Amino acid sequence: MTKVLQFKPKAELSAGENLSSFIWTCRNDLTVFGVDLDWSSPVWPNVTVFAKLGVTTRKPQNHQLMDSGFSDFAKAYFRYQQGQKPTGTKNESKALRAIEAALLQVTGTADINKLSFAVLDEAAMLAKRHYSAGAAYHCGREIERLADFVNDHRLVRPSVKGWRSPIKRPDDKNKTGSAGRAEREKKLPNNIALNALAEIFATNPSHPRDIFTTSTFAMLMSAPSRITELLSLPVDCEVIECDRDGVERYGWRFFSGKGFDGDIKWIPTTMVPIAKEAVSRMTRLSENARRLAKWIEENPTDFYRHPGCPNKTDDERLTMAETALALGAVNGDVNAAKALLYRRGLSCEDGAHTLRGLWMHIMERLPLDFPWFDKKRGIKYSEALFALNKNQLATGKCCLSFELHKPTNNFFNNDLSPRESLGTDGHRSIFDRYGYKDEDGSRLKLRSHQARHLLNTIAQRGGLSNLEIAKWSGRADVRQNRTYNHMTEYELVGMAECMDVSKELFGPAGEVLKHLPVTTQEFNTLERAAVHVTEFGYCVHDYTMSPCEKYRDCLNCTEQVCVKGNTENLTRIKARLERVEDLYSRAKDAVEQGDMGADRWYQYHQKTVARLRELVSILESPSIEDGAQIKLRGNDFTQFRRVAEKKSKDVNEVQCEEAAMLQDVMRALGGGFGKTLK
Repeated sequence: MTKVLQFKPKAELSAGENLSSFIWTCRNDLTVFGVDLDWSSPVWPNVTVFAKLGVTTRKPQNHQLMDSGFSDFAKAYFRYQQGQKPTGTKNESKALRAIEAALLQVTGTADINKLSFAVLDEAAMLAKRHYSAGAAYHCGREIERLADFVNDHRLVRPSVKGWRSPIKRPDDKNKTGSAGRAEREKKLPNNIALNALAEIFATNPSHPRDIFTTSTFAMLMSAPSRITELLSLPVDCEVIECDRDGVERYGWRFFSGKGFDGDIKWIPTTMVPIAKEAVSRMTRLSENARRLAKWIEENPTDFYRHPGCPNKTDDERLTMAETALALGAVNGDVNAAKALLYRRGLSCEDGAHTLRGLWMHIMERLPLDFPWFDKKRGIKYSEALFALNKNQLATGKCCLSFELHKPTNNFFNNDLSPRESLGTDGHRSIFDRYGYKDEDGSRLKLRSHQARHLLNTIAQRGGLSNLEIAKWSGRADVRQNRTYNHMTEYELVGMAECMDVSKELFGPAGEVLKHLPVTTQEFNTLERAAVHVTEFGYCVHDYTMSPCEKYRDCLNCTEQVCVKGNTENLTRIKARLERVEDLYSRAKDAVEQGDMGADRWYQYHQKTVARLRELVSILESPSIEDGAQIKLRGNDFTQFRRVAEKKSKDVNEVQCEEAAMLQDVMRALGGGFGKTLK
């Protein structure tokens, strides 16, 4: 069990003595990250690397390591804070790197005792320079937390009490316009790449790496999941239950990575055949690895008899060729056998090895946490759907059926995205291997998380509630949904316009309506559901799309609606007609006199007079009943309106295609009790 303690400084000790005591306590008394943690190593495996700011390699060289005068404090602080509050992002590393760099720049030394407001300010500036906006914000918060910690625990001489990070939280990424479009394109998958993967999956590929990549992405497209969650699924993850209507539902049992307990993610009926096939392929692909893991658990001292293993007892002496065959060689070639044994650091002589001795060598190469594939979720290698053999997915290498391998999210993403720096010969993604290109001839790429963004956006388009989306996605907080919602502003407006205004979506519109001589039914048939009262009637311009493009020129606007029978408004219209006729007469005289620019005023007033005369004649016509809504046509152009109408149609088409799937998910989320698939 990890040992966690609360460090308590002594008031009578100096800052240097408290700092030394803190480092000693964290190094010798804490057991966070294991009792056998190599404190002196700059690399803590699967935890962090104590390297300088800007260094990204997992194997840094000496000149890339943190200064020796700072690294002990960094290790102590990192271990202590992760013991108090473990996190996945481990922002302490970012803050420590920024502070070390700032100390060197401001003071010329990496001594934490020289921490000051100037150093903290410089650390914040370095964080903004080296990290993305979101990462810099979290780094700044962690620098602030570190400053409070060393001050409260009297670990430094100068007081840094009250320092606050100047890095502001980045703006919400749900933007409109070109910025919003660029953000959506980055978060959502490329349609050509999606179709390419679907085609490859449909061909039932035979190479293990292609099976792994296509099956994994097919599963990501079946339920909104994080790749780390998916790769930790047990082989018996499939669940079948009947919902409240007695309909059989298919899903997978997940354990979420962000605070949501174990839950079942239901698969839409349209995706069930794909999901089942993907799980079936991965089950077959991982069968030998699971069998090997089970053998090791039950027979830790006996050699695993794989197909190429020589027919000898565990204690019989082996020739060099037999030794190579036991270690995965495909033939008895002497030179190849010598090379294999040399790479493993084993003797190349005949009779030097037995199967039992080789088994001890193999046991030393087991994965670090064996038998746990994912200890946090309680999944063993013998139970994991994605447990594999070493080199099983490699090209040009022999699969080692007696060693285990755990695929990572980086390995999966590397097969979806080309590594441009290596060129097409150095690295070929699955799209390169099958000859797929983008429309412009560039190399296709995807990321695992894009599937999750796409499914969440589809759910938003289909009208699933935020609670249903959060549950389907495995989230503990529904507020996280907004990060995954990439509907365009036109789609949102189109959805809003389809809603009943009785739900008060447009706020004070209801109050305006009751003062107008129209019924609710008539109001709902208007082109826009939001209204603005004018001196002549009311305006139906959609202010969610754009500001008014004809400010104070309502009578020449096609979005101006007048109501027959409203005598007060008719009086205003007649008064306006008298004034405009006078202006029209003056403009005509100015044109005849040759005044420069008068022709424009003449044309404008000519059009306005014509519209007003026509409007007055309609409003005074006895053949038109009171209460009729009058809106004159015009040829004025509004780009916003045309685009919005087109996008609204597109939204309706998408909704028709996805409605069945989302209705399916909604019903499935209702749960129920039934049988579990064996």
